[in-house]
Amino acid sequence: MSYSVAIHKPSSVRYSVCTDLLTPDVVSLVLARPACIDVYSIQASGLQLQFSLPVNGTITSIQSFKPSTSKVSWLFVLTEDSTCFTLAYKNGRLATEQVLNDLDDRFMPDTDTEHMAIMDPQHRGILLYINKSSLTYIPLISTKKKRSSKVISAAKDSANTISGTLYPPIKLHIEELIIVSIIFLEKVERPTIAILYRDGKHARHVKVYEIHTLDGRLEEIKGFGLRYVDQGASLLVPFATSAGGFFLLGEQLLTYFPSRDASSLSPIKIPFKGPINFCAAARIDDNGERFLLGDEFGLIYMLQVELFEDPNGQMAVNNWKITPIGETSIPTTLTYLDAGFFFVTSHFSPSSLFYLDPEEPHVQSVQVIPNLAPITDFQIIPRESATDVIACSGAFKSGSLRIVRSGVGVDILAEIGGISGITNLWTLDDDVIIASFVENTLVFQGNPEEGTFEELIGWNNVNPNEPTIEVASSGSKLVHISRSQVKLIDATSSTVLATYQGNLISNATTTSEFIILATAEKTLVQLSWDLEVLSNVVMSNEISCLTAVDDLCFAGLWNECTIALLTLPQLSQIGTTATLSGNILRSLRVANFAGIDNPLLYAGMADGTLHSFSIGPNTALDGELSDQKATVLGTQPISLYTLSNSLLAVCSHPVMIYGHTNKVTISSVNIESPTAVAVCKSSMANEDDATEILVFAMEDKISYGVIDQLMSTHVQTLKLEETARRLTVMSQEAGVYGLIALKTELDAYTGDETLNCSVKIVDSALFEVVDSYELEFDEMAESIASGFFDGMEYLIVGTGYVSGDREEYTKGRILVFEVTRDKRLSLLLTSERYGGVYAMQITNEHLVCAINSIVHLFELETNALSGSLELRESGMFRSATMAITLSAYDDYVLVGDLMKSAALLRITSATNDVTVKYEFEEISRHFEPMWMTDVEILDEDISLGSEAEGNMVVFQRENVAPAEMIERTHSVGRSEESKLQVVSSTRIGEVVNRIRRIPRSNDDVSATESIVIPQAYYATRDGGIYLYGKILPEHINTLINLQTNMSKIVKSAGNLKIMTFRAFANQRRKLQEPVRFVDGDYLELYLELSESEKEAVVTGQQGGIKLGYSVNQITSIIEDLKRLH
Repeated sequence: MSYSVAIHKPSSVRYSVCTDLLTPDVVSLVLARPACIDVYSIQASGLQLQFSLPVNGTITSIQSFKPSTSKVSWLFVLTEDSTCFTLAYKNGRLATEQVLNDLDDRFMPDTDTEHMAIMDPQHRGILLYINKSSLTYIPLISTKKKRSSKVISAAKDSANTISGTLYPPIKLHIEELIIVSIIFLEKVERPTIAILYRDGKHARHVKVYEIHTLDGRLEEIKGFGLRYVDQGASLLVPFATSAGGFFLLGEQLLTYFPSRDASSLSPIKIPFKGPINFCAAARIDDNGERFLLGDEFGLIYMLQVELFEDPNGQMAVNNWKITPIGETSIPTTLTYLDAGFFFVTSHFSPSSLFYLDPEEPHVQSVQVIPNLAPITDFQIIPRESATDVIACSGAFKSGSLRIVRSGVGVDILAEIGGISGITNLWTLDDDVIIASFVENTLVFQGNPEEGTFEELIGWNNVNPNEPTIEVASSGSKLVHISRSQVKLIDATSSTVLATYQGNLISNATTTSEFIILATAEKTLVQLSWDLEVLSNVVMSNEISCLTAVDDLCFAGLWNECTIALLTLPQLSQIGTTATLSGNILRSLRVANFAGIDNPLLYAGMADGTLHSFSIGPNTALDGELSDQKATVLGTQPISLYTLSNSLLAVCSHPVMIYGHTNKVTISSVNIESPTAVAVCKSSMANEDDATEILVFAMEDKISYGVIDQLMSTHVQTLKLEETARRLTVMSQEAGVYGLIALKTELDAYTGDETLNCSVKIVDSALFEVVDSYELEFDEMAESIASGFFDGMEYLIVGTGYVSGDREEYTKGRILVFEVTRDKRLSLLLTSERYGGVYAMQITNEHLVCAINSIVHLFELETNALSGSLELRESGMFRSATMAITLSAYDDYVLVGDLMKSAALLRITSATNDVTVKYEFEEISRHFEPMWMTDVEILDEDISLGSEAEGNMVVFQRENVAPAEMIERTHSVGRSEESKLQVVSSTRIGEVVNRIRRIPRSNDDVSATESIVIPQAYYATRDGGIYLYGKILPEHINTLINLQTNMSKIVKSAGNLKIMTFRAFANQRRKLQEPVRFVDGDYLELYLELSESEKEAVVTGQQGGIKLGYSVNQITSIIEDLKRLH
């Protein structure tokens, strides 16, 4: 049974509209992601997300219009399944007004591009381009005197008013098969469209049609189009001025088509300095004389049109100019908002809000909405109790390498600026903070609401001229420890009760009964809370850190790098740990976690290593610590801070350590490494609220924040400014990532794009490129892998040479690199092949390569005589059409074919007197056609596959009885099963580019402690990263029935059904619901339901199944599932 949930939701934004959706005459920005609508309000400070509306369908277009009966605009949404619906904002939410289903023609082929939907400027209708040779026109005003009985009205209307009703669609047949761009013309009597289309010889032409709604036909306006326009033309732009007409934007030519009323219909062509590949446009002025234009390289231009009055008294275009005004994200669409602000939606870059300066036109970035799309490849980096995902993200100038880390979030509540250099801090009542610096101490009263502070000079006679070592309290007593003395203060009267002075103090810790000091000359001193000396002991080395709990004290010894165990109150040493890895002990803390039987001792080291020990019930007697573990958190020294139910470890990558499901969990924290942390005791802390507010000392400020106990995702970025295509993670000893990068540049003279491919290595600790190897001209790297052969680790790259217009490579190379100790690439071997190396895997010292339609098995060996590397081919397998992806697991290899699904191979060996020969044996195959994008083996029996129409399938090897197996051996010639069965399937709604198996030893949770066992991650073209897991058998019925019950209770936008949306669907087969697949994101919507809706789901109302759990129990189950990501 399969489970899928997003750990990073798809972030590509392809469609946007600016309209008064929420409040009359106050515009909002509406953005459409693949299956979600985001509504932003436009404020002086930028965009503010108001709400997100999930859609059970893949959105392919979004438009707005204002019915005459409404004070606000409505939305028109089109989905990939050719369903459209309207939404209106009522009673604080977007409500569905009307739905039209099955708009496509099942007997006509789909378009080669995504579906298009355009709105008539006068809101008379909406035109859809869904099928080739056909357009669909949906009237918004009645086309007949008597309304059809089939129309479901959303409001009362008259013949010529826009009521919001979607009238019955009209099919309009056209000759043009491939439409590049389509627009409605402005200020025309009948709905009129202009289309830019491509013919079978790739030539481009423009035609103009009038739509006759009464008889459902298109009438071409003769003499108004143009054949053989600029070959690079890609965009039509309507001209809304009194002159009318429209523009055609080419690479080096702008063509203006006058309106039908003009004295001359001849197009006007004006060249401009190019080439420029325009891809988006937006009108700026209401009079339509200025436009924003965006090109494929993220450059932004202003088109200014100059009008004049011709002799007939008509306005006509006199001249125009195109001026570059700046750089933005790579645009998919441009949307002008108001007052100089415009928004750029982008698939390849972050979508962004920009400001157009009216004085001297240039653009300024105002706000960025992050985007990971497209994710072309990724790898999994194991961490303690979790995994990181490092992904090839973005494209072209926005190409980057991203580390996506699941962890806990910090919500910053307030900040106080103007304070830097804090090394430690403590908080007291009344917003008092004691901050220690390298050479002094500052006591101040903070005002987090206003972001200010006031220094408290002379507070309790604290010496400001030396750093503070420790501050603690017991009842009404407050102890302040500095280098030179210990001071006991009455917290009520602020009087000094007692002082202690001795040798210089380097470290200190306290318990409810004792104060323990580490002083010069290797001495530990134990004081009572009246500052009486109780005992002291001389240690074998200087003391670097201290902590104590109950009847035990732990002292970190400087040069020995060990921990001494001492009993209290005797302060007698009873044991010492073995030498710890990590150079120098920097911090010690004891923690008690929920669900963990024994306290744990944590030791933070100078090199970023964290050691942990279990403190048993007999540790105070025998001095023994057990269950030692070591985890590398980073490369910087670790400082440990005790919170109420967890431990915060601050280093280069801060983490929170806590107990969850009876095990210790380590989660990243999305905050830059603070220099000090304390629990807030200020006015911001609410005694009635269990949420713990923390104070973080940052580089130049103090921040107040709350740590979210639920996991979320956080992203670290390495900008490459070129497309990252493929990725491999080398061993920890090598300390690098291998990367294939592709740089796209435009030749300023010819206008041709040039592609330069390179192999790079990225330092895993510094997260920066340290070396690069440029490939030959017209050579494209398609695959990369790393692994060990005969004890040596190699980086191997597969390439192909671009040859004219051929889509298939005819020649390629296998390049074998060594990464030297100083992290440089050294080419050791080049092997030319007849075809492109589309994929490669290394398993058990075998190199498996997919070269065009043949999968080759290679051995990488060292020649005994020459000492040079050699690549020896030992076996091959011919795939049905084109082998484009591979996955390996031990001796099993899964081959993903371009058109013919998947085949499972096994590497076998035969030994003769001289050598061992390896070859492939096909043991299973899936026989249905399926265009695969990636495959991944989870174990010997289960595999995952993704196909080009956004579906995910789970393959299982067919179990064959022994007698049947013998029969098949004779009839088929194979010794085992011959069929891969699809046991689970679902539609993701996005194209999956890569699937990666989670190593078994690094599963996030164990099989006995979770409902779902994480098994793989997969990433999509739209920037989504998903977790795939296996549901344990005893929980299958609960989750399946929960999903079914929710589908009957939860109302969705457009009344689209989740079961239909998630059902496997391609051009050959369409199911009614997902097969043995649970949508985790949909289940998590349960937490947002009202109490009555939750009760209805649990009790199985409206035809559901009673779950046998309480509302609270189901809530607890969903919260546990949510912690998976």
